[in-house]
Amino acid sequence: MSQHKKIRGITPRLAHRRVRISPLGPAKSLENVSFQGFFATFKSKTRGAQMCKNSKSAQKSAQQRKSRVKVIDTSEMKGGVSMANIRENKKNGKIISFRFIVCLERDVRGKQIRKYTTWTAPADLTPAKARKAAERAADAWEEEVKAEYQKQKKLGSAYRLPPDKRRDDFVSFVNDTWFVLQIRGENDKPNTIAFYKNMTRMINEYFKGAVLQEISPIDIQKYLAYLRTEYKGKQGKPLSAKTLRHQYGTLNLIFGYAEQQEMIAQNPMRKVSAPKKEKRPVDAMTKEQAARFFKLLPDCPLDFHCMLQLLLTTGIRRGECVGLKWSDINERESTIRIERSIACTPESGVVISTPKTVNSIRTIPVMPSTLTLLQQYKRQMQAEHPNTILKNAFLFPNKEDIFLPRDPNSVTRRVKRFMKNNDFPDLSPHDLRHSCATLLLSQGADIKSVQEILGHADASTTLNFYVKSDLQQMKSATEKYAAAFNL
Repeated sequence: MSQHKKIRGITPRLAHRRVRISPLGPAKSLENVSFQGFFATFKSKTRGAQMCKNSKSAQKSAQQRKSRVKVIDTSEMKGGVSMANIRENKKNGKIISFRFIVCLERDVRGKQIRKYTTWTAPADLTPAKARKAAERAADAWEEEVKAEYQKQKKLGSAYRLPPDKRRDDFVSFVNDTWFVLQIRGENDKPNTIAFYKNMTRMINEYFKGAVLQEISPIDIQKYLAYLRTEYKGKQGKPLSAKTLRHQYGTLNLIFGYAEQQEMIAQNPMRKVSAPKKEKRPVDAMTKEQAARFFKLLPDCPLDFHCMLQLLLTTGIRRGECVGLKWSDINERESTIRIERSIACTPESGVVISTPKTVNSIRTIPVMPSTLTLLQQYKRQMQAEHPNTILKNAFLFPNKEDIFLPRDPNSVTRRVKRFMKNNDFPDLSPHDLRHSCATLLLSQGADIKSVQEILGHADASTTLNFYVKSDLQQMKSATEKYAAAFNL
């Protein structure tokens, strides 16, 4: 037993020595042979390992003699980035300079982004001292280069993979990059987010699996043709000309951003013509319809009476109307201040936001009859909430809480129901805005005043979209021209 323990504990260093084992009889002869085989195998493996070790050492020594390389295992580095490599440049067996190479990071394909430089040691240094100096110089250069790279990266000017080498998934780019950075921002309105979400849904369905860099002008033209001729909406209706133009505009934004970020070499939208604009007259009330409309209002509940009169006489948007608070009404000046808007989307619910544009924040006049009606409505609300200060309450609040706004979609449903029950055309709250602009201009209001009342940034918008001329107006204009020159 003691002999066995000694044999199991034998060290590789003693493996080549002869070991004498006393004959123990016929029963132990096989065990003797087994031990002899064990020592022969052990000795062979030990010699092989030693030879392999010597061979690797020789190769390493030869490589170090050939060039001086500073390598650190990348797996132990932070972020998996290696330190600078140092390589000697020799001529006639003498070191003339050192080549520094550093890996800054890896690109989207996993390949290293490298930086190179050449450094020359002072002439009076010995080779050993030159190598030491090169190591110090490499460390300092590496630190400087990496700091500069991180600075450029924050500014967005660091190295990017060239467009011709990229293969970005189109749908991922739209959803995870363009939509997140360009649309879903702090200042974007809920309605804007919902609009582009709906636009990109159709685009993503068609271009699913496509590579951003490989989408050509012809691919986009085929998509627009598909929308125009084959696509059907939820109710089986074809896409309108207006929505088709919105699709074109959305694609323009997507590929324009990709080009700006140098993700594509050329913008394919430059070679795609915009769909033709289908100009149709806006839906607006005639003078006779408006007169009948005002006669019917006293029969409505007081809150709805005020709402309809505000929509048709001031031209405010649906969201601006339900966003009004009592503090926005200036009874002394007979004005109202528009500085908030209410939106509702399936994603965000009812949200208080700013008006559509900067020009939409405005102060506009109200008619004396409208102001009197609002004062009457305020007294009614105060009677319903006797111990409440109404200053910060909404004019048209939520049913549960007067300090919360109502869903603007409920206003649309209520207005359309009123129009249907009283044999008016199917007009929406926004059509009442069109009607206000048309009626103001037909009564002699100047374009600039109407522009300010509606909150348009450009008077051309007022002229092109909100003004409806009739034959009587054109005849009146012609008669004035004739009278001026006695024609």
